[in-house]
Amino acid sequence: MKREPEKSAKKTSGQSFVELAIVLPLLLFLLVSFVEVGAIIYHYLSMLDVAREAARFASEHDPDILEGPGALGYCEDDELHFFQDTACVIVGSGFNPDITLNPATDDVTISVFTIAGNVVTERRPDDGDGVWSLYGENWTRNCDGTLRSTTPFFQNSDVQNILNLPTPTYGPGTPTPGAGTSVPSAPTDKGSVLVEVYYCHEQLLNLPLLKNLIPNPVPLHAYAFMPAPAAAPTPTPLP
Repeated sequence: MKREPEKSAKKTSGQSFVELAIVLPLLLFLLVSFVEVGAIIYHYLSMLDVAREAARFASEHDPDILEGPGALGYCEDDELHFFQDTACVIVGSGFNPDITLNPATDDVTISVFTIAGNVVTERRPDDGDGVWSLYGENWTRNCDGTLRSTTPFFQNSDVQNILNLPTPTYGPGTPTPGAGTSVPSAPTDKGSVLVEVYYCHEQLLNLPLLKNLIPNPVPLHAYAFMPAPAAAPTPTPLP
């Protein structure tokens, strides 16, 4: 009778080890997943920051200024080349050292839009697709180098829908400048610049099981629109 508690204790201890052996792999998998997903989110937010900073730089300059590099190169000299120097904010200024683009897989693209009457009337560069690419059209390819699409991620119709806010209509019972009056919520004539960052994020731990759920590398895409006053349509001079 005295030995029964000892047997019961051994049975309970053995059961605990079995439960731990079952649960531990799941806990480790969840921990690794949290680390990988956290790194992906961190890199995406970093990309978003640099895209916004580059778009802010572009919004303050004229897209028609395309001077060649000086003796020091685009990112170091005082000459302005609109597209190159905008990209330099991301890759050459050290604004965010956590983002290191791979010229073989990643890319920075820039597009400038002139909008008149809520319609995109001009898209620069005027090279067919209207997308300036830093690294040889990498934006058209997947991380493994296969062709993804030659169509810009944001087409002109998409830009019009994003930048042209709906026009609210005021009616009876609301504070109005006049019942039934439509008040534009955004200028119909304007300029805008779009900066996009394409980045192939390599998994930190590169575990085979996780690769079955999350691709490696993970394709990330961040973008930012900013007003570009220099790209706005100019009034037609009166005769």
